[in-house]
Amino acid sequence: MNAEAKLMAVAQSSADFRRGFLALMEEHSGWVTNTRGEIPKDLTGTLFRNGPGAMNAGAEAYGHWFDGPGMVSAITFQGGKVHFKNRYVQTPKFLADQQGGQITQRGFGTQIKGGILRNLLRPISNPANTGVSWHGDKLCAFYEGGQPYRLNPATLETLGPEYYGTLLNNRKTLSAHGKIHPRTGHQINFGVNLAGVGLSGIRCALDVHDIDAGGCPYSNCRIPLPYFPFIHDFALSEHYALFLVSSIRFSLGGPLLGLSTLSNSMTFDPEASIRGLLVDLRTMKLAREFELPPGLVVHFANAYETHEELVVDFFQSSNSAGFDWLHDVFSVEQVTGAQLTRLRLNLNTGVAHCDPYDDGLLGEFPAWNTDFNGQFTDRCYFVAHNHSSHKGFFDTLVSLNTETGKLNTASVGDSRYTSEALFAPKGNADARNDGYLLAVVYDAARHLSEIQVRDAEDPTIEYGAALLEHHVPFGFHGYFTREVFLP
Repeated sequence: MNAEAKLMAVAQSSADFRRGFLALMEEHSGWVTNTRGEIPKDLTGTLFRNGPGAMNAGAEAYGHWFDGPGMVSAITFQGGKVHFKNRYVQTPKFLADQQGGQITQRGFGTQIKGGILRNLLRPISNPANTGVSWHGDKLCAFYEGGQPYRLNPATLETLGPEYYGTLLNNRKTLSAHGKIHPRTGHQINFGVNLAGVGLSGIRCALDVHDIDAGGCPYSNCRIPLPYFPFIHDFALSEHYALFLVSSIRFSLGGPLLGLSTLSNSMTFDPEASIRGLLVDLRTMKLAREFELPPGLVVHFANAYETHEELVVDFFQSSNSAGFDWLHDVFSVEQVTGAQLTRLRLNLNTGVAHCDPYDDGLLGEFPAWNTDFNGQFTDRCYFVAHNHSSHKGFFDTLVSLNTETGKLNTASVGDSRYTSEALFAPKGNADARNDGYLLAVVYDAARHLSEIQVRDAEDPTIEYGAALLEHHVPFGFHGYFTREVFLP
């Protein structure tokens, strides 16, 4: 089946979760007039979300979920009301593909149609579709294979690439998972970059950045790597940044020449240990290296330090099956989750121990109260599959007490599916866990989306939901700020 026929088949499939990947090309801005229940009046702030707003350009489908153009949504809560707006990030990729009505630039898993000569020596484009954050009075949309794009927080107008002074250039990248240190207000972030060509081949490096509260470069360090790694996220504690280099290997020759995609050059090596890199943020130097059994780590939850240990939770898989479904979102039957795992690293000896949580759930997209980044928290919120179905996209919200193992789970509704759910503190919160879970939920039966406001401690309690008159495609990551931005 060709791409156009497949798109049409999914669009006409009643209650099919895959319709949540269909494009939303219209840009909206207005107050949501239809609600269920009551939106809490003490919930004040803006939830920014980013993800591919379209998985096709004209009749051509992108070859990977990572390649759709970034569309940022801003969901503002004020006085029990909800305002929604969305806008595409005006990257060269988005503009060219829309103007041409076809795919005009290469992606992580997408080649331009027309054979080798159409792709030869062409760079991989930046869709700015993965993360979004508000830091240093800058709203930025991120993609780890390029530079972030700065947006107007009130209108979502694209202002252009953000280089953070002289920190970045057209060849240096910044990840989609920067984290803000609550004590200093600094953003800690990283990029994986090519460092040159030597006798042994292409050399790579992990660049770790400390960006001050004003959004200016503060300090950084470079850690040479023997190969191009898979590092999507990291853990932040009070004094350290922890990186885990998964058992993924890339063959860069074909992708750099334009002969193949990065996605097709990626393999999982079951004999390659996970490599741990611990960076001391006080000195910006590599403090520890250690190894863990082979595996794939994509996303981290919060981290904290005791008097001698660094403790962090992350989702881990024993293979790369979690990537397989990303190639063709319109044919996927099962969106794969991973197992939440706790790592304890002895800061004195460098000895590391991993123990999976025995909850029987496969999930993703961990969240926590980010007011306490790098400090002790005993809750991890994530999305998972309902035990009875284990099909389709994620349909369950989870609140886990990481100290006791107690789980509270809640379905987001019949024929409903959710991406990442984020924590927002209550207005009168007197505890670190006193807050709401905010989830953009897709209703496959009606092809509409809603913003659900759930209790973070007990997500079976839905306070209210803002019911949109259109759908919002499944996305990646978001950011909640207590600040209100309205046009």
